[in-house]
Amino acid sequence: MQTKKIKLLKIFVSSTDVVDHHCLYETIIRKAKEYGIAGGTAIKGALGYGLSTELRNTRYCELVEKFPIILEFIDEAEKIDGFAQSILPWLEQQPKGCLVATEDLNVLLVKKGDTKQ
Repeated sequence: MQTKKIKLLKIFVSSTDVVDHHCLYETIIRKAKEYGIAGGTAIKGALGYGLSTELRNTRYCELVEKFPIILEFIDEAEKIDGFAQSILPWLEQQPKGCLVATEDLNVLLVKKGDTKQ
């Protein structure tokens, strides 16, 4: 993986975004696994805002159900580009805003964990 061109795909959405009556961020993570993306993570944002300029936070978790979600995926550039194109229709149909960005990465270490415990 280190000798190949590696990319990071970053997607910013809301916890309340849906596609086909399912959480958008969960659907994207599952789709990435099916697509064979090397790794993906959904990160719950503590505080954020977007083009709407509305601040969203999790300070009062029991009162706030809408918070920012950051999805990150890492794999070979061609695979990331193909995956991004496959999910763009879901993102474009969202009534609220979102952001999709990529960047080239220099991978320093890839170590698979021990699955025997």
